[in-house]
Amino acid sequence: MSGNPNIVYVDEELDGKVRALTHLVPNQQLDPNDVFIVGYMKSGTTWFRNLVAGVIYGLTSGHTPYSVVWEVVPNHGPKKPYYKRYSTPMYFRSHAFPLPEYKRVVYVLRDGRDVVVSLAHHLQAVHEQEVGLAKLAKGRHPSFSGKYAWYDHVEAWLSNPYQAQMLIIKYEDLKKDSILELRRFCEFTGVKRDEDFLEKVVTSTSFEKMRDKEARLGFGRQHWPKDRLFVRRGQVGSHKDEMPPEVLEMFLRQAGDTLRKTGYL
Repeated sequence: MSGNPNIVYVDEELDGKVRALTHLVPNQQLDPNDVFIVGYMKSGTTWFRNLVAGVIYGLTSGHTPYSVVWEVVPNHGPKKPYYKRYSTPMYFRSHAFPLPEYKRVVYVLRDGRDVVVSLAHHLQAVHEQEVGLAKLAKGRHPSFSGKYAWYDHVEAWLSNPYQAQMLIIKYEDLKKDSILELRRFCEFTGVKRDEDFLEKVVTSTSFEKMRDKEARLGFGRQHWPKDRLFVRRGQVGSHKDEMPPEVLEMFLRQAGDTLRKTGYL
């Protein structure tokens, strides 16, 4: 076929047949009951995604690869044009700003100071270069387009412009009492699970169990370096010994109002 070698020519009829055979659904094809687990990067959405896979699908085995979790609770966004619908409602993970099609949202919120520190380690692992905490605290990093700071994302979702049904779960509360927060999640989604089952889910997704599984089976993401653990520290208050005072002061000037509004100051 002649023409631009960088263009992929798709036979739409064949593409449709392939998607039908593989049960792939376009990512814009959603159900109003679908649930979106949303949060700023490094706010705990990966952990909560594993908890959801356990609560909804019973994936509590330490031998279940992370790639299976990513399949049943897929990312939603333009980089993933298709997904497999395993149930209705489906459960998706996203870092997006508010969208009208996100009608039921679990917003995972974490102290922005800890987020900045964790995100710096994440980006350093991916890009293999030092990441400036000061620039990152302002949302200025090559991985982001324009201004995309923690407080921008949080404020956008707190305003809830499309009036989504929304449950806010704090990372710190999830660490303190995972069972209680999962009960809130079950009540929000209308899912009935007994206490013993929830305890099994929490045990199987403990920090130690997730790190162990990652070390044995990998993380299931091509972009993530094999010599680094994604599940790094996960500690509440990690900024206290990792964020320099001058960066903390700058971040408080930028995000102080949002930190107060969300109970972190």
